[in-house]
Amino acid sequence: MWDIFLIILAILSFVYIVWQVVKRFPRLANIKVDSMPTLVAKRQKDIILKNRLERQSQEFLSRLQDWWQPTGQKISTKFRQNYEKLKNAERDLRRRGYKKLSSAVSQSQETDERLVASKQLINQEEYKKAEEVLLDILSLDHHNIEAYRLLAQVYRSTKEYTQAKETLEYLLKLTGKNDPDIYYYLADIARERGDLHQAEEDYLQSISLARDNYLYFLSLAEVYLDLEDKHKSLETAQKALSLSPNNPKILDFLIKISIIMPDKDLAEQYLNKLEEVNPENNKISEFKDKIGSLD
Repeated sequence: MWDIFLIILAILSFVYIVWQVVKRFPRLANIKVDSMPTLVAKRQKDIILKNRLERQSQEFLSRLQDWWQPTGQKISTKFRQNYEKLKNAERDLRRRGYKKLSSAVSQSQETDERLVASKQLINQEEYKKAEEVLLDILSLDHHNIEAYRLLAQVYRSTKEYTQAKETLEYLLKLTGKNDPDIYYYLADIARERGDLHQAEEDYLQSISLARDNYLYFLSLAEVYLDLEDKHKSLETAQKALSLSPNNPKILDFLIKISIIMPDKDLAEQYLNKLEEVNPENNKISEFKDKIGSLD
């Protein structure tokens, strides 16, 4: 009987918190926010936080069936753990009500310190903790470009591609759609999701904004190869090499595409260049064998 009571109490607590959270969002629906940057930022933050709550809710429900155990003590422990998670979710949404720091200088200092902390957490692969810190930053500064960049990186690392894409698309609005790196990251996400044509489009957009970045061209060349367009792949990789003539990674790719085409003379040309700039490369002997087998 006590076990059933605890489960019912947990469910009721969950429903109450979700209701408190969800009822806040409709208030933004009737506001014309397109020309109001602050409210646009808040709306986007609401989306991010709502997605976070939904993920936590799904996790909560998936584990609910595991709560039923023969002893009341285990149920009580599970209840406390999950109730704390729900409290944390509600706390995330209350971040919008954070008080402003006493001065612009102190706010800037606080933001810088948290950005450093979030980067350290990302390097340590503590992605959930990094997300917490970054959402704190955005509660203080709704337009912090670096925080949005790092948040998108967190979502990419945890393979939450929808959240990463939404964050990057909002970041495009903040930067006036003229940041090539954002298009590059969007292309990476599209590629990871298997949408090669969207990846091609985004890589081309990044190249149009920065034609001197060899990595953009190399990534596009890899997409063309995945699309089985060998000639475009070769041409694009050659452009990458013109920007970084001694780059072993580009030479490696050019040797591979030359073998695939197949073009023995071209493959030998790039292999000789690779031996010149990186003689210790452990792929050289393998490439020699493959090139030797070409007619």
